[in-house]
Amino acid sequence: MNVILPIRPARRCRIALAVLALAAFTLPAVADTLTYRNDRFGTTIRFPTDLFDTLTPPANGDGQTFLGPDEAELIVYGSRSDDYRDLAAQARQQLEEITLDRVTRDWFAISGFDENGNVFYQRTERGAGGVLHTAILRYPTSQKPVIDPQVGRIMRTLTGP
Repeated sequence: MNVILPIRPARRCRIALAVLALAAFTLPAVADTLTYRNDRFGTTIRFPTDLFDTLTPPANGDGQTFLGPDEAELIVYGSRSDDYRDLAAQARQQLEEITLDRVTRDWFAISGFDENGNVFYQRTERGAGGVLHTAILRYPTSQKPVIDPQVGRIMRTLTGP
């Protein structure tokens, strides 16, 4: 027979405070983020600084590549094009296996695995005046546990005028 003993209200408060204090020590720290903005096209993206390091941007100001562990990379750039479906076709050609292929009127997202078995994810959004804003994540499968949970958060921050 199970017996349930009532817990006095004061004891309940102490238990709740102890649980909250313990949770505060076990919650993961929120990573610092970096917001990158390309001056030429206004392409903007935000990502955790513990995933990628900054490199020197190209001279033409189109974008930037950020490197992470085990050759992981985040490539962010702006470009001009009349038909962004050509860019989607180019992304597909880089993949041995496609796991996501979504093309809408204003953006596309394509992901899968490249010929080296790396995870590949590209998102391109149509901006004003024929500008395309693109972010590409490419990383080895060894980095999936670290980067996979961040992909959606990173890609949702891709914006531009």
